[in-house]
Amino acid sequence: MAATRSTTKRHVATIVLALAVASFAVVVLREVTHPRYSPPPIGTAVQIAGQRTNILPQPDFLAACSSTHYDNSRNCTDTVVSAINNARVIEGLPTIALPSNWYVLTPEEQLFVATNLERSARGLVPISAMSESLNNVAGAAARNGEDPKLSAGGIYTSVAANWIQGYSNPLEAVYEWVYDDGVGSSNLACTASNLSPCWAHRANVLVSLSCEYCSIGAAYAPRDSSGKPCSYAEVLVETTTYLPAAFTWQQEQPYLSR
Repeated sequence: MAATRSTTKRHVATIVLALAVASFAVVVLREVTHPRYSPPPIGTAVQIAGQRTNILPQPDFLAACSSTHYDNSRNCTDTVVSAINNARVIEGLPTIALPSNWYVLTPEEQLFVATNLERSARGLVPISAMSESLNNVAGAAARNGEDPKLSAGGIYTSVAANWIQGYSNPLEAVYEWVYDDGVGSSNLACTASNLSPCWAHRANVLVSLSCEYCSIGAAYAPRDSSGKPCSYAEVLVETTTYLPAAFTWQQEQPYLSR
């Protein structure tokens, strides 16, 4: 595959950020189109006062990873890890260290782990566990090619959700959400005249949760209902009660470097 990024629209991501405190709920819904894009002109991503700077992936993992199917190869993974480490150095964060069992995790478990590694690097409480019920919510979203349908209310005091399509490795998805989501990026809804969608994916991954009871639903669909490849969805929640766990962060601890 050529290293040049295609301008063909490759995926659509819809962001849902729903936060509720006590009886008050705030719901933000944005639809964001992400193509595999040509790099913006130098400076276009940093000209808006108060906006975070996009960090284009270096090295360019789009050239190393598949565009049509889940890619768990070492070449793809190592390239994305290098790009994440480059971005983290720029942000003044420690480099990422994948767990030793990374290659035997499912795509859904990898998405969960990658999300927590970004949270932990910034001193945020990691999500405690994957919930089977939330996995079902995220799974429906990934298969349908849409955002997870879950809102704050009832036992859900906080809900933050992301969906992305067209990236073959969960690390790619998390990179796009966290490091490259502002003005001049692939987030075409985020413009100089409309800043409200900017960095909303990042805000969802890094949502502040107390995690007395917090869970995640994560999902991957090889193709969505319209036939488009590589659909990922996740939903992070704070709840008033424990949700039965399918896979926990505690289970992953023996495989994480100290």
